[in-house]
Amino acid sequence: MKCRKRPTSPPPLLPPLLPRARTTRLPLASKPERSRSESVRVPAERLDLLMDRVGELVIVQSRLAQLAGNGVNGPAGELALRSISEEVERLANELRDTMMVLRMVPIATLFGRFRRLVHDLARETGKSIELDTDGEGTEIDKTVSERLADPIVHLIRNACDHGLEGEDERLAAGKAPSGRIRLSAQQAGGEVLITISDDGRGINRERVRAKAEANGLIHQGQVLSDNELLQMIFQPGFSTAAQITNLSGRGVGMDVVKRTIEALRGHIDVTSEAGRGSVITLRIPLTLAIIDGLLVRVGEGKYVIPLAAVEECLELSLEEDIRSRSRSMIQLRERLVPFLRLRDLFMTGTRPDPFQKIVVIATGGERVGLVVDQIIGSHQTVIKSMPPLHRGVASFSGATILGDGGVALILDVVQLVALGQNHEERLRAAG
Repeated sequence: MKCRKRPTSPPPLLPPLLPRARTTRLPLASKPERSRSESVRVPAERLDLLMDRVGELVIVQSRLAQLAGNGVNGPAGELALRSISEEVERLANELRDTMMVLRMVPIATLFGRFRRLVHDLARETGKSIELDTDGEGTEIDKTVSERLADPIVHLIRNACDHGLEGEDERLAAGKAPSGRIRLSAQQAGGEVLITISDDGRGINRERVRAKAEANGLIHQGQVLSDNELLQMIFQPGFSTAAQITNLSGRGVGMDVVKRTIEALRGHIDVTSEAGRGSVITLRIPLTLAIIDGLLVRVGEGKYVIPLAAVEECLELSLEEDIRSRSRSMIQLRERLVPFLRLRDLFMTGTRPDPFQKIVVIATGGERVGLVVDQIIGSHQTVIKSMPPLHRGVASFSGATILGDGGVALILDVVQLVALGQNHEERLRAAG
């Protein structure tokens, strides 16, 4: 009983703190949120591996300091310096790989939060909706995972609201009464593919075209490819919803989704089949910091092609280059592959080298060749963001600083493949 009769009045310090807490409410609330977002749970064995690498680096540094103190004299000194240089290069690569692994988290931590969302959306829309997930063991950079949460939330809300039909409409179409949304993830080279698909009614292309013409995005009767038409849904203020609901129909959100994905150096692919549903694929780089690249020269400039997208390299002689001027195609194992002359695309104003090279790149099942003057070799690329003035240039995803202090632009392979596809379509139309 004595415990129940303990003082009922608040402690004397509490009232003075209440007004102060109200005046500083936003900064105080943001601190725990920021600390939570910056924390990463790391297995102990990964930290042990990192410690081993740091220990080796300290040993090499001691060797280098000793060599510098004694001076590099004669062939023996040069051999010792070369040995230390190779050891530092090996340790730098291993430290890079170890640090990349430390930042990786399974995508299950991202997918897990959407089950409650789908449950609430099913109750709000009055529909029966099931969520399936696949590839939850796929790992992705923690920063990327956090920034993907809002775009995926919006895509799921759209799918639940006017992608999936009601139960009566599904039964009339011969479908199961419960709609199904599927989230899947898989690693493909240097990218993670995150797919949000549904088995709903699909995207009404006639309605998309009518809305695009009404908004002045395209001219009436303008010829568009299917992909170009579907990409219209990402235009600001664009919506095909018949009525505005609490979930969608205002024309805001999809353009933000696209900007967020592009800020991550990613891309969005959309496919849809009437009556069968839609599939939206987010192509996201594994990491935002360092990639393996292929350093090439075009004219006087140097460029980096992400090595994960490179399939093979071929030689293009001057005679073959002249012969293929009318149709920029190359026969590659019984398949015609279009190629782009980067020298012309970048308007270098230089003459081609006698023996040019074709770098065949692939992404999303499509291939295109890039004609360069010289292949310099592989390059560990530390990615730097493009300045605001040049972020609108679609052919480049970033820049890097070379060993000599020069700057090399990183090519955006998805945009270059799109250029190759458009080039091939123009050739087919001309033929």
